Amino acid sequence: LFWLMVQLPVSHCQPIAQDLIATLPEMVKAIDRNDFNNNFCWGEGLSKGVNWKTMWGKVAGCLLDKSEIIAMQWDVADNRSESIDSPPRFYRNLAIDLASCCTMSDKRDWCVKEISPAYELLVALEQEAETDDFEADEADLASIFATVTKAAAQLLEEYSEQEDGYSSRAALLLGTCAIGSGGSDGSLTTCFPEDLERLRRLLEAQREEL
Repeated sequence: LFWLMVQLPVSHCQPIAQDLIATLPEMVKAIDRNDFNNNFCWGEGLSKGVNWKTMWGKVAGCLLDKSEIIAMQWDVADNRSESIDSPPRFYRNLAIDLASCCTMSDKRDWCVKEISPAYELLVALEQEAETDDFEADEADLASIFATVTKAAAQLLEEYSEQEDGYSSRAALLLGTCAIGSGGSDGSLTTCFPEDLERLRRLLEAQREEL
């Protein structure tokens, strides 16, 4: 059951069928209005203890949960993927779920700012899906993964005293992308499809040991 929960970026409640909103600030407002379901979920097995102690930790967990979905399904158009979703539906559901991560806590505005590039890229992928070469989207998904895990890492570092740390699985997610120079905060996080393939194999091996 847990395996299936990780594999599917679909909440138990299906989102209302309508076009995605182009920007994350407006999408978060739409979720507040119940135009879309709020799929806020921080997954399982990502905190060090039974659960996150704070709402900030849960927001970080929510972001890591979406990162793991990307790691397990980055090759969504490839036959090796176990996704039951078509690429357009995968992008759409992931965009809604990712936006839901930014609806909670006093870090809402910060979350919207940090996650907007990832959200807008997912919207573009979903809109171009009918004519797109899905395999060419793999680099974009790796970029989205890098953005989301970087934001989660920042949250967990900021509130490290309130939380007990995170699990070894979360550590795999957080340690996948390379850190270089050049970002607005002094660092630029980059990831590539081969990084996600390596990560997926590590995650699968870890599950087999449980």
